[in-house]
Amino acid sequence: MVSQVNNDKKITNEKHILSLAWKIATEPKLYWELAPNPYSSKAQQIILERFPKESITTIIKAIIFAEPEGNYDRNFRLLGTAEQAEELRRQQDVSNEIKKRLVHYCKEQKKELSRLPKDVLYSILSINIFELADIKIIEERYSQNQRQNFKFSIINFIEDTVVNKPPPKKTFRKRPFVLGGFALLSLILLFLVTQQQIQNAAQYHIKKQVLASETQTKSEGFPMRLEIPSINVNAAVEYVGITPKGAMDVPINTVDVGLFKFGAYPGESGSAVIAGHYDSVTGAPGVFANLNKLKKGDNVYISYANGITLTFVVRESHTYVPGYAEDVFNGKTGVHLNLITCDGMWDAGKKSYTKRLVVFTDITH
Repeated sequence: MVSQVNNDKKITNEKHILSLAWKIATEPKLYWELAPNPYSSKAQQIILERFPKESITTIIKAIIFAEPEGNYDRNFRLLGTAEQAEELRRQQDVSNEIKKRLVHYCKEQKKELSRLPKDVLYSILSINIFELADIKIIEERYSQNQRQNFKFSIINFIEDTVVNKPPPKKTFRKRPFVLGGFALLSLILLFLVTQQQIQNAAQYHIKKQVLASETQTKSEGFPMRLEIPSINVNAAVEYVGITPKGAMDVPINTVDVGLFKFGAYPGESGSAVIAGHYDSVTGAPGVFANLNKLKKGDNVYISYANGITLTFVVRESHTYVPGYAEDVFNGKTGVHLNLITCDGMWDAGKKSYTKRLVVFTDITH
């Protein structure tokens, strides 16, 4: 009897959410104000004004159900029966891959993610899943069913992780540990960092955290993507620290880049450091396979979660023997971004390349 009552309540609730979804879907302007990030301050204000008697979570679920078909769905209907079956199999493979990546990411980084504001967390998880932020392009690449299922996964994680969390006593700039897709077997040591440098980096990191949101500069926020048009790089940013052996860690995914989270961020005073793989364990090209082709004057772009894009210009390139780090990490003046990858010959015994290539860039004004 209790089970039946609970089931009836669930059905009633679902019908109510669908009725709200219909209202939102019939107002395209309202939908597009809410859909990009339903946790944003603007969206939250609209929800409170338009649906004062509804819970925020109920409306967010209704927004997901209100999502219209995209170009992907329309193109799918034009396929033949055999092509549709093949595409459905591909969809399932993509969904399984994304699910594996999302579960691993949320499990490993739950503690850090739980400290972030909901709107930032929504953006981070969306990019982790869909690997881009433009909702229109997402509609072209993923089916409506995929989009809705993974958005519900994001909502459930956010509500289970962050809901009812008391506000912090101080305002800190939170930094997500944005780890990309699949674990790699290679252990590529880029530069050894001395214990003093580790201590300096940790102190620097803590000092920068104590920044009130109202005093943030345009470089504050969350670096999300690195673009280098001249060598066809458009990569998600992971956040990497220091290995047990005292080396800067590397990104998990060979198509991502890794920002040294204990140093400067791109746009801040000092030298931000971003590493990328030269190749994978299978020999496939990594994100920085063509880093050596960068020339003086080439542009490098860093996009932040708040919509800001910073431009850096290549100054020079150098190769180093592993272990040298002074020039790379310790920029004294100016605003710099240093890009690192492997170079030289592969040393099978050490499971590492013999040299490191560093491209030094400076911010443009």
